[in-house]
Amino acid sequence: MAIISAWLRNRLSDTELVMLLSSLLVIFVLLIFTAPVLAPVLLAVAMAYVLDGVVELFGRCKLPRMLAIGVAGGGAMLMLMFTILAVLPLLTEQVGRLVSHAPQYVQSMREMLQQLQANHAEWINPIYIQKLIAAVAAQLQEWGGALLTISIASIPGMITLLVYAVLVPVMVFFFLKDKEVIISWGQQFLPSDRTLLQRVWSELDTQIGNYIRGKFWEALIVSVSMWLVYWWMGHEYALLLAVLTGISVWIPFVGAAVVTFPVILLSFFQWGWTDTMAYAVMAYAIVQTIDANIVVPWLFSEIVNLHPVAIIVAILVFGSLWGIIGVIIAIPMAALVKSVVSIVLERRSDFVSVETE
Repeated sequence: MAIISAWLRNRLSDTELVMLLSSLLVIFVLLIFTAPVLAPVLLAVAMAYVLDGVVELFGRCKLPRMLAIGVAGGGAMLMLMFTILAVLPLLTEQVGRLVSHAPQYVQSMREMLQQLQANHAEWINPIYIQKLIAAVAAQLQEWGGALLTISIASIPGMITLLVYAVLVPVMVFFFLKDKEVIISWGQQFLPSDRTLLQRVWSELDTQIGNYIRGKFWEALIVSVSMWLVYWWMGHEYALLLAVLTGISVWIPFVGAAVVTFPVILLSFFQWGWTDTMAYAVMAYAIVQTIDANIVVPWLFSEIVNLHPVAIIVAILVFGSLWGIIGVIIAIPMAALVKSVVSIVLERRSDFVSVETE
């Protein structure tokens, strides 16, 4: 007990470290309880990070900041209007088509598995085939039900979307215009002794900015590439698969593995075991390869270096806390944890050195 008391006394005597951990704990708790309410603000902050990189690029081209903000904001609004008026209706139509054709796809899968069992009866147990057919049918019906539920709930979702479409651009504009003023205002609520907190913020601000900007442009590049390739091939779910692939970019390792299944399955449902189906899967593999070996090194040259195991653990932990949003922000949160742990270990070594002397 005396050893634990001495350890706590030594740690609590480090005022800066205590202030850092206390401030992060308060911010973390506030985010847990206010995240649903502050969702538009958090979305605006993410978009401000994306556009801030564009504004800085225009600034390096000697463009006045207010003009750069206007040009970047105008381009973002055009992209948003194109998405709402052109992309969203087409995506909704493809989702509806998938739901309506789900029974046919289940029947096709059943026939394929039964034919496979008939051709290889000596190797495949028919009981296992029946169980597999039932499992696949149940899974497809579950996905169809989820998509149908989303479609039914689209009316309030559209109202929320309209509110976001008004509030988020306004907040993004002020975040870009008054960035320094807002940061200075927020600092008055922090402890006066915040050297370590400023160090963590400086590191995290750079890493989060690089990560959000990089992931946004990576998702956009991958989605557009998939859309164009599958549209050229005549895939009836080109946009849906492109959107799924773009979303998978935000979930390292796991996302690409999960999206591979619908890519193969929907390509099979359209073309069967044909050369076109093989070309579709090859096109997906080529896009993923180019993304991993060219796009990612180009966009993430300054991103935090995390071990794959740390990334997967972060996805599991923050995904269990905040669902899909937690999965998307897992890497920035892991970067925060890494920065704080590094500081704690650094301060511990300093204390050990002092005690040794």
